[in-house]
Amino acid sequence: MSAIFRITVLGVLLLASPLALATSYADPASQLRFTLPSGWKVRPVVVAGTRTLRVIPPKPDQRERAAIEVQIRVRKPRRGETLGNLATTFRQEDGDREAANFVRLNRRAGRLVTEYRDGRFVSNRLWIVRHNLHVIQLLDKNRLLEARCTANASEFKTYRRQMEAICLSVAVAKK
Repeated sequence: MSAIFRITVLGVLLLASPLALATSYADPASQLRFTLPSGWKVRPVVVAGTRTLRVIPPKPDQRERAAIEVQIRVRKPRRGETLGNLATTFRQEDGDREAANFVRLNRRAGRLVTEYRDGRFVSNRLWIVRHNLHVIQLLDKNRLLEARCTANASEFKTYRRQMEAICLSVAVAKK
């Protein structure tokens, strides 16, 4: 197989990928920026008094059957809350949350990335397991950037690349 043929095939596969049409989104109010997969929308809402960006998938079955939920926000750290303490917490199970599959703490960058599953009852006492990709970035001593991408565990693998594109790319726009 020639190198040119391999490069051509690779290029076609990349262009066919849903992430190939992704764009960079920048929120003017919060100065947050992240990769937005093609067709996904951003809606600012207020949750518990904090401005939160909800990233909405394009298809109804992604919102309903997969129950995809993506939330990005900047918040104040709680008293005594550090990335090290959060990493320790995620490494242990807590109530309906399992111990994290992985916890990556980059102290130099001030960034914690973790992936874990939790469960909850929904209608008719049905127990649903949710898979979470959670990114927490220390912006300064008074602000944490938090991005959480969640889907039903049975569907997470299908939408993993799109949710990783969003949550792992979240940052504050440089001034």
